This record gives sequence, structure tokens and C-alpha cells, in this order.
Amino acid sequence: MGLACSQIRLLTLTARKADCEYGISINSMEKMALTREQSALSREYQSKLQSKQIAYYADGKYNKINYSYLMGYGGNYLAVTAGTQPLKSENSMILTDYKGQVVMSKSYADAITSVLGSSAMNAQGQGGTFSTDKIPEILANLIPGFTTEQFQTVIDNEKLSSSYDADAVQTVTGESTGENVIVDSSDSTTALVQSIVDFYYPIFQAAAANGWTTEYNKEMAANEDYVSDAIVSGTFQLATVNDEGNYDPDTSLTYFITSGLVESRTDSSVREEITAWYNAEKERISEKENWLDIENQDLSTELESINTEIQSIQSLIDDAISSVFDWGSG
Repeated sequence: MGLACSQIRLLTLTARKADCEYGISINSMEKMALTREQSALSREYQSKLQSKQIAYYADGKYNKINYSYLMGYGGNYLAVTAGTQPLKSENSMILTDYKGQVVMSKSYADAITSVLGSSAMNAQGQGGTFSTDKIPEILANLIPGFTTEQFQTVIDNEKLSSSYDADAVQTVTGESTGENVIVDSSDSTTALVQSIVDFYYPIFQAAAANGWTTEYNKEMAANEDYVSDAIVSGTFQLATVNDEGNYDPDTSLTYFITSGLVESRTDSSVREEITAWYNAEKERISEKENWLDIENQDLSTELESINTEIQSIQSLIDDAISSVFDWGSG
């Protein structure tokens, strides 16, 4: 009976020994995985710290570049003429995708399709090339209060003829007709339309020559960093439009940075946030490693105890077997 019980106990301890050894093996592999995770975390942390953003300088500070700065605020021409919003310093600099298509907002696309027809844009939001003769009509559709003829006149480098009646004007250059004064506003109106043409014409001229797309609009609306990140990654590109509507060659991102048209800056404003994220992740990994170490230590202690007991039981079994053989021989 003692021999049978010892055998059962030995089998039980042997099974538990296998469980302990398996647990230690699994924990060791998990620790190796955590080591790899820690290495990957460190690489990601350094990458985040060194990541660049494309910025512009306005209102006494650097601002992350966005679509409105590069391409304007739709039909809000006051941003262009009155400077109500920060705008790029070089009108010929525009935003394209990696295929060279001009990146168009919904308002720009609507103005184009209103003139060219809905078939001008496919299901993916891409539009083909079109005649630059359509640009004055597109601008008139985009910007209320101005006519196709006014835009065409200024594009042709001609002066607009414009005047208006003014009441109770004290000092003005004009022709008096009773109580009113006829004010010649040709110069000011021409200057106003010229400033609109200077900003918007390169955008639509490039679209006419190279095609255009709205396929990135959802991403830009959902993520304020999308434009800057896409310029860094190469999904978006900055281009300079020449007089024919084509892109000047050799205008890489480095060109625009060295020309001072944009800035490449490390995003120091989020350093604390990135560091806090890194420390939290590092602490999580460290806690898991500590837990695995404690569990391995407990398993090792138990395994040592099991081995000692197995040796003791094995010795009892050996002695029992030996005594049986000794009794038979006597």
C-alpha cells in the first residue's frame, strides 16, 4: 500500500513539475517579447520626438501649415484682399498630391463642376484638365459680386471701367451732378479684382493643366495635422506654378524650406505629451516584467521543492522495491 501511494504521489509531483517548467518557459518567452516591445517603444519615442511639422510664420508665431493657408478660404476673397486670415507669401505656391493633381476644396470643385458640368469629376473625386478660358467663369461662380467679364478684363491686363454715385461726399475726385458726386472707382476696383486674380488664378491654371482632385477632403477635415504630415511623407507636395500653368522643376520640399516659404520644425509643443505617453508605456512594460519575475521566482521555488520531494519519494520507492527483492532472496 505504501508503494502504491508513493507511486501516485510521484506521478502527481511529476505532472506539477512539468506544469512549473512549462510556466517558466512561457514566462521567459513573454519576457523576451516585452524586451522587443520595449525596444520598439524606444524607437517610436525617438521617432515622435524627431518628427517634423511644416509650418508658416504669422501673427508672431509659427503655425502648423494647413489647406486654407496654402489654397485660400474658398470664396471668402476678403481673406485675400483684406488680410483677414494669414495667407502664403507666394501666390504661385500651391498644394498638389503625389500625382501632380491640384488638391481642391469642395467649394473649388463645386465652382468647376458648375461651369464644366458634373461629368468633369469622376466617382473618386478626380477631375481632368480643362481650358484656361473657363477660369474667369469659374472665378465668377466661386466669388459672388464679380462678373466673368471683370475677371477676364483683368486677366488680359486691361483696366476696368467702374464708377458709382456718392451722396454727401466732402472731398472726392469726380463729377458733381446736383447733390451727388460720380466717383471714378476704376483704379480701386481693378486693384481689388487683380488681387483676387493674383491669388486664385495660379490654382485654377494649374488644375487646368494638370488635373485636380477632392479625394483627400475627408482626411483633411478629420485631422488638422493631415496637410503637414502628408507634405512630410510625400503624399502631398508643394509646387510652383509657372506662366503656362505647369510646375517649375526641381522644387522639392527642401527648396521651399530654404527659400523661406515654409518652415520645417520639430513639434516641441507636444514633447511633454509624447514623453508622458512614453513613460506610461514603459511603466506598463516594467510592471508586467516585474510580475513575470515574481511568478517565475515562485515557480522556481516550487519546482525546487518538488524536485526535493520527488527525490525523497523516489528514494522511498527504491528502498521499498529493494526490500522486496531482499526478502525474496532470503
